[in-house]
Amino acid sequence: METRKLQEVGGGTFTVSIPKGWARDHGLEGGMDLRLYTHHDGSLLVRSSDADGGCLDEVAIDVDADGPDAVRWAIRTAHAAGFETITIRSAEPFTDAERKAAQSTVRGLVGTDITAESDAAITVSHMLDASSVSVRQSVVQLQYVAIGLQRDAIDAFLDAADAHARVRDRADEARRSAEMITRHLSRSLVSHAELDALDVSRPELFVYYVTAECLETVVGRAVRIAALTERLPGPVPGPLASDLRSAAEGAELALDDAVTAIFDGDTTTARRSKERCADAVERIDEVERALFDGTAVESVPTAVALAGAIEQLRRMAACGRRVADAAARSTVRARNLDL
Repeated sequence: METRKLQEVGGGTFTVSIPKGWARDHGLEGGMDLRLYTHHDGSLLVRSSDADGGCLDEVAIDVDADGPDAVRWAIRTAHAAGFETITIRSAEPFTDAERKAAQSTVRGLVGTDITAESDAAITVSHMLDASSVSVRQSVVQLQYVAIGLQRDAIDAFLDAADAHARVRDRADEARRSAEMITRHLSRSLVSHAELDALDVSRPELFVYYVTAECLETVVGRAVRIAALTERLPGPVPGPLASDLRSAAEGAELALDDAVTAIFDGDTTTARRSKERCADAVERIDEVERALFDGTAVESVPTAVALAGAIEQLRRMAACGRRVADAAARSTVRARNLDL
């Protein structure tokens, strides 16, 4: 790193010199027009072109005769990478199954639509302006869905109630929110304008991304627990059900605290979340020991289903701990920057 003094010249204008080596390395010459960008985070960007994230304007992906899965993958991947316009191309005319795959994939993405079609090309465009998006509110909504689904899945499992379809349908809502946050993070890596439009800093956006990823994982684990109800011949026996519910409630409270700490910047809440995570894991271990000592459950199918639910719940608790760690790091960093 080199430092340069800011010089004041006539007319109230300020100038700063650029080392000759830097100028040559970047193709800059005397008399060239440069573009200056100011940003909410206080940075000043100097460019020789007006591109800021322009590399994400459009992309074309060939999926020659690879079927519906390739179409889904191409659209979702390019959308998550942050491209505004995505064209899927094929040397052969798209089949009906491939077109339906494109339509269903686009319906599952926030602010996206198919804007052009031909025999050999399908164009997908993102229509939602970043300035109309609140990443924080998206995480709040994701928090609400994840914690609600965790509770619903555990309740359904303990009662041997069929809730798989309902939980899975709500999980799609969570996935859409998480994918939208991933998209904005990807765009922010190459575009300061994206951060300005979202009105967040890059560290804030990254913490929101980590939180959303963990919440989406919790949702996925809830779907798996709900699916395990199909293996149960009947409700989980009383004492074991009570202990498992208590452990699940502890993991739920820990996750809620952790996400709250992300928003409030409160290390006390983050520490409390970690303590609750540790307590929940201890309770989960106790349930597991009771299960495997062979006295709590006589039914083999029930024991197998319980073992699966315990493992999913343990991973949920790990997600809460990860969010709590992210909250603590974010708070310490923010306080240091404010000094």
